[in-house]
Amino acid sequence: MKTRKEFLNSLQQAKLIVIKIGSARVSGEESKINDFLYDLVGDIRSLRDQGKEVILVSSGAIAQGKKLLESQNGNFPNGKTTLAEKQAFAAMGQNKLLNLYESFFSRVNIPIAQILFGRKDLNEEKSFTNLKQTFRQLLDWGILPIVNENDSVSTEEINLGDNDILSAIVASIVGADLLLVLTGVDGFLIENSKIDLFTEITEETESLATGPSGPGTGGMFTKINAAKLLLPFGIKTGIVNGEKKHAISQFFEKENIGTLVANESFPHRIPTASEIQTHFFSLPSE
Repeated sequence: MKTRKEFLNSLQQAKLIVIKIGSARVSGEESKINDFLYDLVGDIRSLRDQGKEVILVSSGAIAQGKKLLESQNGNFPNGKTTLAEKQAFAAMGQNKLLNLYESFFSRVNIPIAQILFGRKDLNEEKSFTNLKQTFRQLLDWGILPIVNENDSVSTEEINLGDNDILSAIVASIVGADLLLVLTGVDGFLIENSKIDLFTEITEETESLATGPSGPGTGGMFTKINAAKLLLPFGIKTGIVNGEKKHAISQFFEKENIGTLVANESFPHRIPTASEIQTHFFSLPSE
C-alpha cells in the first residue's frame, strides 16, 4: 500500500484541479476575507503558471446576501431562516460574491466566469454534454470557472452540505485529477490527531466525521462523503485547512499537509450523466 509521501509525485502531476471554498472562507471579518483571497489568487496563479487548469466551486452567496441585507436596512429575519429567505439571500449575494472574486483575480490577470447549475442540468445527456463543453471551452480560453448551484431557484446546495457534494459532481463532470476542499481544520481528525491518508472510506470513518460548524451547512461528514463518491472514478480528494497561509501550494509541496483520500487501484475515468444521477444523489443521511 502506498504511503502519503509516495502519492506526492502523482499530486504534483495533477493537470485539472477543482478547489472548493466554503462559506466561512468568504464571510465574517473583511480583513480575514481579504487575507484569504490574497493567498488564494496567488496560489491559483502559481498553479496556472505550472500549466495546471483550475475550477473553483464556491459557497458564500447566502452568507453574502445576509450581510448585504443587514448592512442596507438592518431588516434581518429573526428565528430560523426559511427556504424562501435562503433563496432570496442567494439571489442578493451571488453577484456580490462574484464581484469580490473579480476584484482579487483581476490583480493577477486571471479572468473569471460564473457557472450556475443544478440537478436538472444533469437529467439529460445533452444538458450534461453542454455543461461539460462549457467548462472545457472556458478552460481552453484560460478563464477560471467559478461554480455555485443556482440557489435562488433550487434547494440542492442547501441540502448537499455547503457545496461539498456539488464540488465532487463538478470534479466528475470535467474528469478532474484532484478535488481540493478548503475547510477550517487541518484535515480529518481522530482524537485531535490528523489522518494523513485514507485509501478507503468505511462506515467507521463516516461515524467519526463531525457535522457542520460555522456559517456553512457542511461539515467533515459531507467532505469525507464527497471524497468517497469520487474514489471509484480514480479522482483524488484533499482536505486542507484554508485558514493556513498558502495551504494550496503547501499541499503540493509537502506530504503532511491536510488529509488525502486516494486509491490508485481505481482507474481514472469520467462518469456518464446517468452514473452521476444514481451515484451522487443517493447519499447517506448524516
